[in-house]
Amino acid sequence: MSILSICGVRGGCGATAIAAAMAWYREEQGRPVLAIDLCPQNLLRLHFGVPWSEQGGWHASLRHGTDWAESAWQIGRGHLSLVPHGAWAAGEDGPAAGWLRAELGRLARPVGDMVLLDTPLWAQSCRDQAFSVARHVLAVLPADPISCVLSDNLETELVARGVPREGILFVINQFDPARRLDRDVENLLRNMLGSRLAPLPVTRDEAMREALAAGVPVSVFAPESQVADDLRQLAVWLAVKLRRDVESQAA
Repeated sequence: MSILSICGVRGGCGATAIAAAMAWYREEQGRPVLAIDLCPQNLLRLHFGVPWSEQGGWHASLRHGTDWAESAWQIGRGHLSLVPHGAWAAGEDGPAAGWLRAELGRLARPVGDMVLLDTPLWAQSCRDQAFSVARHVLAVLPADPISCVLSDNLETELVARGVPREGILFVINQFDPARRLDRDVENLLRNMLGSRLAPLPVTRDEAMREALAAGVPVSVFAPESQVADDLRQLAVWLAVKLRRDVESQAA
């Protein structure tokens, strides 16, 4: 089982949209994936048409003493299992330390499965849960000069938590190739991060917002769009990176 945490280096990076796209790519390929929303905002579900009024999820299940796995939605042809965060109120406690590791350990998941964790920026207990189990982290960077600092800060945090440096991957999101600053930032980040930065940035595209408004993945809403192609390229690159790591561990 591969466990991938996806997180932004600051708010508004589009990390949840990237997480939704990576989960949907697995569904399209007929490959099993369990996507868990660890963010209290509870937004990952909206990319798959789950109604806003639906407040169920793993957090709500824990609060009511029921099995969180039963809150999963089967998306598409059923290769994608989506577990929303569920309703949350300010001041509520997060899950106990080690909860996610123990729960994933008891699940009977298919061979070749991936667990994808939409990881929050500020909910510390849920952030701890994700980084304690993930061997790979995909950090989503805006095409902004501050990313050069924030990427370094996040890498320092992850290494201190025990995530191997080679497992810390990066992608530039909301990239506008017509803007010189965006191109300069990309060059700086490539010099800093080397092969751990995705070969292509994800282009800023209105189709992303329109797909969310429609409640469907962008590759369904606008399959011929530039951003849909960028996301497919990112998913292929990630699959290769994760497979090489699994093979190196087995060797």
